[in-house]
Amino acid sequence: MTRRRRFTLILGLFVTFRLSLLVFWPANQLARWSDYDYYYQLASWVDEGRLPYLDYWVEYPPLFPYLSVLLYLLTPRYETYAAGLALAQLLFETGSLILLFRIAERALGEARAMDSAWIYALLFAPVATWWLSFDAIPTFFLLLAVERWLAGQRIQSALAAGVGGLVKWFPLLFLPVAVRFRQSWRSAIVYALTALLVVAVAFGLLAALSPSYTFASLRSLGQRASWQTIWALLDGNLGTGAYQANRLDPEAAGLPQGDSPVVPTWLTTLVFGVLYLWLWLRTPHEGRPLRVLRFTALTVVLFFLWSRGWSPQWLGMLAPLALLSLPLERGALYLIVLAFVNIAEWPVLLSRGMNNWLYLTILLRTGLLVLFAFDLWRRIFGGQKVVDSFDIQATE
Repeated sequence: MTRRRRFTLILGLFVTFRLSLLVFWPANQLARWSDYDYYYQLASWVDEGRLPYLDYWVEYPPLFPYLSVLLYLLTPRYETYAAGLALAQLLFETGSLILLFRIAERALGEARAMDSAWIYALLFAPVATWWLSFDAIPTFFLLLAVERWLAGQRIQSALAAGVGGLVKWFPLLFLPVAVRFRQSWRSAIVYALTALLVVAVAFGLLAALSPSYTFASLRSLGQRASWQTIWALLDGNLGTGAYQANRLDPEAAGLPQGDSPVVPTWLTTLVFGVLYLWLWLRTPHEGRPLRVLRFTALTVVLFFLWSRGWSPQWLGMLAPLALLSLPLERGALYLIVLAFVNIAEWPVLLSRGMNNWLYLTILLRTGLLVLFAFDLWRRIFGGQKVVDSFDIQATE
């Protein structure tokens, strides 16, 4: 069987499996476990003539809220809206599988690319992400930015990071990676300005139309209470961090959603910023594909460790990076254990009011993420001293 036919088989099974799940377990039945109902309720405000960023503030960048409104206008019943959102995300998730294969083929070889595709297709984390939230979309744009960068199409990569940043901020995490492995400082500046210009133009237009709600949406990002992280345990927060503020009041977006953090945000930002800068400066400048992938994964993991909150769907973003940057068995093991920790938290513990058990799950997940970061660090900086039987030595 040729390479194209083998991958077509994986892709066909991948899509068929998810479509079958959607038929047997419709997305509208997941309202108790996912955020689909929350998105639907916000989108339904269009019936009152209200639009996100113009008539109310939201905690997300603008692209998804407007996609959600469009889906609501096309399919106003919740059942059809949920199915439409699931199908729309399936398109992006399918694109992520294709990008994963192309990145792995370029960086690790054809055999490893095929194995990575099979494992990704069988993982639970991407399926959970598909049903829990809309994070399949920013995951696609992050992978697209990486794939285009490795293909030498730097402007296309910057545009992908910029557009992805208008869905969620995560794809913009590739900016420091692209700057580190720059061809020149001029190319790095052009890359960063291209990505940031996309974001600035979109927010600039919204700010011109409705400055109060646009700036309120941006202010809300810093006011959310900590949740499901080590910082949340220190703050005594054992909930999920859901917003409770009045979205029709721009001033409410600037009000803290909880008590002041025990460890000030400025301090954690300073510590992690210095740590990341040290790692960034020590990373070899030569942008070999595997090194780029590993430093991208390290950037994302450090962001998760710094973040005051953790959402279980974020594991879906880590899944392709783990498979691309570590030996397959090791990467899959991290993802499987982290997925069980996620499931233990939600829906098992939090849906039953057993919030005190978060002390166990959060410490376990934090420990795994620290171990994952150290694993990446030693492979980035260890050179040929850190090569096991599953690594592709030619790309080290």
